[in-house]
Amino acid sequence: MRKSAIAAVAFGALGQLHYSIVLSNNEVAQKLLEIRTLMEMAGESFYKYMAYEKAAASVENAPPLNDLIAAGEHLKLPGIGKSIGAAIEQLVRTGTADQLNALYQRFPPTLLEVLGVSGIGTKTAAMLFAEYGIASLSDLEAAIGAGTLLGVPRLGSKTIDNWKRGILAYKGRQRRTPLPRALAIARQAVAYVEQGPLLQRLAFAGSLRRAEVTVGDIDLVCTSQHAADVIAHFVTWPKAEAVLAEGPTKASIWLPGGLQIDLRVLPDHLYGNLLQHFTGSREHNIKLREYAVRRSLRVSENGILNLETGDVITCTEEAGVYDALGMQFIPPELRSGLDEIDLARAGAIPPLVGLSDLRGDFHMHTTWSDGDDSLEAMIAAAAARGYEYHAISDHSHGRGRRFGMDPSALRRQRGEIEQLGARYGIQTLCASEVDILPDGSLDFDDTVLAELDVVIGSVHTATSQSREVMTARLIRACENPYVTIIGHPTGRRFDGSPGYEFDYDAVFAAAARTGTAVEIDGQAARLDLPAPLARKAKTFGVTFALDSDAHRTGDLAATEFAVGQARRAGLGAGDILNARRLDEVRAFVARKRDTP
Repeated sequence: MRKSAIAAVAFGALGQLHYSIVLSNNEVAQKLLEIRTLMEMAGESFYKYMAYEKAAASVENAPPLNDLIAAGEHLKLPGIGKSIGAAIEQLVRTGTADQLNALYQRFPPTLLEVLGVSGIGTKTAAMLFAEYGIASLSDLEAAIGAGTLLGVPRLGSKTIDNWKRGILAYKGRQRRTPLPRALAIARQAVAYVEQGPLLQRLAFAGSLRRAEVTVGDIDLVCTSQHAADVIAHFVTWPKAEAVLAEGPTKASIWLPGGLQIDLRVLPDHLYGNLLQHFTGSREHNIKLREYAVRRSLRVSENGILNLETGDVITCTEEAGVYDALGMQFIPPELRSGLDEIDLARAGAIPPLVGLSDLRGDFHMHTTWSDGDDSLEAMIAAAAARGYEYHAISDHSHGRGRRFGMDPSALRRQRGEIEQLGARYGIQTLCASEVDILPDGSLDFDDTVLAELDVVIGSVHTATSQSREVMTARLIRACENPYVTIIGHPTGRRFDGSPGYEFDYDAVFAAAARTGTAVEIDGQAARLDLPAPLARKAKTFGVTFALDSDAHRTGDLAATEFAVGQARRAGLGAGDILNARRLDEVRAFVARKRDTP
């Protein structure tokens, strides 16, 4: 739980009732899952504790709960009734809930660590707690090390060895891996598997394929007529520190640093079923199975079983699974367990933006500010990606910034860009990432901003301002006629900063009203704007920019991650500024500058 104190109710400058956030959406979702698990241990009915699991999925993919509660809209989320809604309010405002505290009176919170070990279910955990006082992972490790559990009925040496591997896996899962790093590791693993026995198809699945911002483990699915040989090769990967499990069709390995990789191998005629099942999410698959059961069907990685006739439908392609269930194909990034199945049944899922839709990239830096590569190198690398245009957007000088450009440097850089001309077959726009100062004004005055083709306004300082002050600051920036894009809007960084608070609805409304684009920054440490907020911004009619925020040529590929977050938000190419032709981009900029 965060250490921030519980704040009193206050009316902000914008007139909206506001509570200080104690727990974020993800933290609330984790607490709801704790309630779900402890309710099962306490013997509550399946339907009661599963309601909390479904609520957790809904919360995790929702806009910020603080705003929803302030507007009285949290009860409109799927699966959130009055009882669970009250618990959510308590969690957001105080960090705990009456239901959770009551369960903690019976079961210590650390017992959840024991339940996190593969092979230990609620009945076994309850037995270990009641009979041996094992209430935490360290207790379990100590008991195994001391031989306390030797001779316990149904706990043979093989089970204990499995628990030892499960403890390793549990420790690894506690450190979620940022999506870009996980993808790089997954590609190495795929390359190694492809070097082994003959296989037919091999793909990422799980949270990696769904483009979740962090990954608990890496899931790989494969088809081959030589499953056992593929598995035997996989578990000998030199990068693996331990083999957690190995069977004829599946295996798990553990890498230094705690990342687990799972591989599942089945025959090729099941590839579609396999890929769909292991892509998840868990919440999506639960809803899909519930829908299927109502049609007398059972869905699994081994096919779709007709419960009335006994016939099994197998799918060589993933789309066939959804088609067999009478619905539109659901892209992996949308499989969050919210409303995607209802939309798919109605054929209402729109085409999502793809990497090939991008015609340019507005956000990149060179050695003129804090980049590592030269202006010409960045231009050449952008051209090599096949872009029609891009923007060089080095930092403004900022408040005490050691790097950055003053107006004189900005003009010299423009001269160098003009000298390079069309040497690389790409149109280079003159831009700058300009600091939004604490009062909402810009680091350059309007006469300098008017010289630029594109202006990205970003907050880099005074990030501890109050929610109300930050909201006013961002709205003022949107209202500047020369600000084309608001860069990395929440300021979050996975390497340290949680970002800053503001009234999302008010800022998104201002961006839509003023014709200001909002960025989804693909930089590995940012992935900002988060997908749930981008989904919300879309309802206001906001236009988005999917940028790399590259500081070296190799970073230009980060647009892949921006696209992934845009797809999770349900954005199409029509929502994206840099999916438009250059003349359309110039018209977008001119329209705002010409508006009185």
